[in-house]
Amino acid sequence: MRLTQPAGLATRAVIAVGISGIALTGSLAVVLVLVLTLTIAISASLSDFLEFAHILPPRVIWPLIWLAAAVGGVVWLARVIKQAIRNERTELFERTTPISDAPVDDRSAIQSAVGRFSRQVDIPEPAVRIDPTETPLAFTMYRPVDPLSRADHGEMPTIIISRGLIDTLSQREVSAVLAHETAHIGNDDLRLVTAALVPLIAAETLTEDIGYTSNIFEVCGHLLSFVALVGIGVFSRGREMAADRGAVAITGDPAALATALEKIDDSSPAKPVSDLREHVRSTNAINIVPTLGTESVKSGLRSTHPSLEARIEQLRSLAAD
Repeated sequence: MRLTQPAGLATRAVIAVGISGIALTGSLAVVLVLVLTLTIAISASLSDFLEFAHILPPRVIWPLIWLAAAVGGVVWLARVIKQAIRNERTELFERTTPISDAPVDDRSAIQSAVGRFSRQVDIPEPAVRIDPTETPLAFTMYRPVDPLSRADHGEMPTIIISRGLIDTLSQREVSAVLAHETAHIGNDDLRLVTAALVPLIAAETLTEDIGYTSNIFEVCGHLLSFVALVGIGVFSRGREMAADRGAVAITGDPAALATALEKIDDSSPAKPVSDLREHVRSTNAINIVPTLGTESVKSGLRSTHPSLEARIEQLRSLAAD
């Protein structure tokens, strides 16, 4: 079965790429300005010292040094982004346990559903892992060892669901959530979301690794983070609606997904989330329902998910068809 994409998703993707490109370009520009400013200042002092020592190097050497510094700044930013994504994957992966360690009843039902759904969508069966947190979570990610920027047949998508999600939902609702995650894999959303997060990580690097809280780079970092979140939101909201439609196509049970979404949304505020604070960027962007952040972040321009009302309305429409 081939999952169908809703009309307008390609347009959303183009808009999101444009917005995210602005954030990434801005982040790169800030890094280059910082690197070049420091390099020019250092080279000016070095030039004065060499002149005092009666050493006159060719003038062309200074532009070459500035160019090398600029290239070094770009390489540094790329390495920081790559390592940040790798670290987040590792942290999220290490806190989970394989489905084989789950109780027999849970393991049998979950593995059976994932195997059946993956065959329907014609994809390799993904691995499943359990997060011990009581916060309802369901998301899909690649393993830490999988490549970040190129296709590879060795990639292994992994569906992660939390203990809290299993305890909160009925077996039918858990199956609907698993179908939603399977649809994400079938739509190749994992690779696309990883690419969409790059501008955000680049922008946040400015606030985490450069200077003091009062300098201009900190201000630029926060501004570019906001722009990057808007771009991710435009992209991600369309992908979530598409995955909901895909789940219904797989299970033929829109009611189960609707009640699952409502239960997760109702349960999340009451669950402890302190153990997830360090993973706000990664889990909140890819979880089936946003569990962290203020209401304005959950529903405004920076929202990574469509509103619960919009998702329920779409499911009701599908049920009526």
